[in-house]
Amino acid sequence: MKKTGEETLTKINNLQLIQRNDFQNFTLDSALLSDFITINRTIKNALDIGTGNGIISLLLANRSKANIVAIELYEIMAEIAKRNVINNKLEDRIDVIQADIRDYEKHFKKDNFDLIFCNPPYFEYDGNNAQVNELDQLAKARHEIDITIKEIIQISAYLLRNKGYFTLVFRSDRVFEVVEMLKAHNLAPKRIKYCYTGKDKDSKLCLIEAVKDASQGVKVEYPIFIYDDNGEKTEYIKKLYEIYE
Repeated sequence: MKKTGEETLTKINNLQLIQRNDFQNFTLDSALLSDFITINRTIKNALDIGTGNGIISLLLANRSKANIVAIELYEIMAEIAKRNVINNKLEDRIDVIQADIRDYEKHFKKDNFDLIFCNPPYFEYDGNNAQVNELDQLAKARHEIDITIKEIIQISAYLLRNKGYFTLVFRSDRVFEVVEMLKAHNLAPKRIKYCYTGKDKDSKLCLIEAVKDASQGVKVEYPIFIYDDNGEKTEYIKKLYEIYE
C-alpha cells in the first residue's frame, strides 16, 4: 500500500488520535511503555523524547497530573501531536515543541525533569540504505540515523534531576548494551520487564526503568505475554487498550 500522507482518526481508550500513514503510527510498544512508567507524587515535570503523534504523552496524562513537554523533530508530526493534544483537551498539561533534542541546552535547564521517557529507534544503522524503509521518516523512526540510544541516554542524564526516572522500551537483544550505557551516565537500572508474544517465544521487547544517582540493584519483573496458549490476547493486553478504527 502506497504511503500517501492520508490521515486517519483512531479511538484508543478515551482518546481520539490523528495518525498519518507515511509516519510511524501507534503500536503496542507505546501502550506498554505508558503503562510501565512509574507515577508518584514526585513526578511534576516530564519529558517525552521523540513524541511522534503524541500518543505516549496522551496516555500518560490519563495516569498523571504531571506537566509534560513532548519534543518532536519533524514539523508535520509535531503539528499532528499539537492537534491531538487540543482535540483531547490536554493543552494545560502537554506542551508540544518542534525541535531537535540534540539542541537540548537551548531549550531546557540542567536537572529540569523528574521523568524522561522515550520509545527510541531500535536498530543500529551502518550506512547501508538497503536495511531501511524507503520512506526517510519511517527509516529514522526505526533506525539510529538522526540520534542514537547512547545520545538519548547522555541527554537524559543531563536533564534529569537527582533521583529522577528514565524509562524506555527497547529491543531485548540490546538490553545489556543499554544497561552499560545507563550505568556509565549514573543512571542506575532499577526495573526490567521482558515482553513475549507467547510462552514458547523469545523476548523481542524489553521495558527498562533507571533512576539517576540511585544505588545499584535491579528488579526483573514478571514478564508480559501478548498472547495466551490459545492464541488469544491475554487479559492484561485486553485491559491495556482497545482500538476502534
